[in-house]
Amino acid sequence: MQAPLLKYRVLPTARIGIDELRSYIVRALGWETWRQTSVQLQDTIAQIRQVPESGHLPAELEGFVGDTFRQVLAGKNRIIYQVRDDTVFIHLVIDTRRDLQALLQRIVLRLM
Repeated sequence: MQAPLLKYRVLPTARIGIDELRSYIVRALGWETWRQTSVQLQDTIAQIRQVPESGHLPAELEGFVGDTFRQVLAGKNRIIYQVRDDTVFIHLVIDTRRDLQALLQRIVLRLM
């Protein structure tokens, strides 16, 4: 018998990333490509919920908050998440070609 899926929550920073990704893909590649990408993201999140330890520590976050952050790839996108208790928190969805360090700095500056 399979373990139940963990609950999940897509945080505002991840929603912004998804919205930016959707805008770019629809504009550059069309709605069908976005639909495929969206399904891929949803499938990957379902996999994370089933096997949360399958992700690995992003190099950019080593030593940050006890190395509790993980990432998995969904096509050309990174999903950065953290598991706390019975919930997966999706922190970021970002294209693999973007500079994660620069994005994190912008997010921190917005919070100050």
